[in-house]
Amino acid sequence: MKMTLHFKKWTLFSLAISISLMLTVGNGMAEMTGKGSDATYIAQVTKAAPASVVQGATIVQIQKDGSMRTVRPGSNGFTCMMLDPKTPMCADKNAMAWMHALMTKTAPPDQSGFMYMLGGDDGASNTDPYATAATATNHWVTTGPHVMIVGPSVKTMGYPATADADPSRPYVMWADTPYAHLMIPVGGKP
Repeated sequence: MKMTLHFKKWTLFSLAISISLMLTVGNGMAEMTGKGSDATYIAQVTKAAPASVVQGATIVQIQKDGSMRTVRPGSNGFTCMMLDPKTPMCADKNAMAWMHALMTKTAPPDQSGFMYMLGGDDGASNTDPYATAATATNHWVTTGPHVMIVGPSVKTMGYPATADADPSRPYVMWADTPYAHLMIPVGGKP
């Protein structure tokens, strides 16, 4: 999950700007540069979530300078974007606030949030939210199509929270950090 990302809604625009700046500066995450048409970008983003979610979502694109461009405004409370050229993601407002906290290394909100990553991910450390590559000790895991629940309730749900996760079953990622979240595979192989 290159998001290491795995992304509070003061206003959607100001939050999106904050997240885009952090994605550009932090974690070595690739930025989307505006190459190609909006239609092509939207087609890439549609792989993140069910069509009914993407159709009503705000679609944003991270620019080279770290700014966030609204490709299409939405009305259902979800924001969708490409985290890098291969990783689409859609998050509700609480998950966007959680992502903002992760990127700014601040305390996450005391709310539950939901994210879709039905396009899967390229892998992430299961123990270090800020790792950018696999090492012999950071328990790298690749999860296929999945959804995520973020927020404080995750640690009390009873799912496995071991460093060596089985990505074919639900598990808690980053369990020993404030950014613990539940990874729920929804089909396909990692």
